[in-house]
Amino acid sequence: MSRNFPATGSDTFATELHDSRGCRELIPQLNDFENLVFGPDFACDCVQIQPWIDSGCLLYAAVTGEAAAGQRRILSALSIFVTTSAARDRMLLGEIADYEMTPWTSGRSPGQPTLYLSSVASSAPYHLPAMYESLLGDIQDFQRSNGVAFHDGFAIATGTAGGRHMTKSGFRLLDGYRYRRSYQLMVIDARTAATPFWRVLLGAERTLLPHERAANAARSPQRLVAASTESKGRSLERSWPGPCRAPQHQAGVLSEASARTS
Repeated sequence: MSRNFPATGSDTFATELHDSRGCRELIPQLNDFENLVFGPDFACDCVQIQPWIDSGCLLYAAVTGEAAAGQRRILSALSIFVTTSAARDRMLLGEIADYEMTPWTSGRSPGQPTLYLSSVASSAPYHLPAMYESLLGDIQDFQRSNGVAFHDGFAIATGTAGGRHMTKSGFRLLDGYRYRRSYQLMVIDARTAATPFWRVLLGAERTLLPHERAANAARSPQRLVAASTESKGRSLERSWPGPCRAPQHQAGVLSEASARTS
């Protein structure tokens, strides 16, 4: 599914927001876009991530634009991969590349399900709220279909802007671990989650009922969720293989964040 995306006066494109289902037909373009944004250290091809695609565990939101009819290109992308704690730990230890992590499978996967923020790349900051809202709905549909809850997530910061973006979301540096000995690894749970997207997914907030959403919309149209409940997430110090700390960055505009890599 896709829908027209509100543009600003500075836009030269007819823009469109695509949910995860709508993004399936855009996978080759999305992969090319991410390879271009994140560079050769993070390049891979669609064959390498085909198990992710086939599993239904790779969920996307994207904004495309057309400067001319029929000439659509990716402007911004956001993706989450549902993998397992066992696969995550192998990647953290350098045993496998990130695209080699296995999808989570109900009843058959070792370890608990966990969320990998596999890409965030935006040409315009105002694309991000709509993409996060779209992706939140698709991940919640995944949870309902599979009867699964999430308690933590992780990501690879490929640059300063990405690190700032994830820090604002509640991610913290995982001390002593670097992807390919170069890139910072970051983790998040319900205790540290700082945005509605992550607080809902990790159990720090609940999704509102329809009448509650209507009441909140009258007060704050941008609000996605409310009504905080007691955190159900595990402590990072207990659930991750090393100490964590918050990186010291100032907030800034996102240009890159976390990505698949070869």
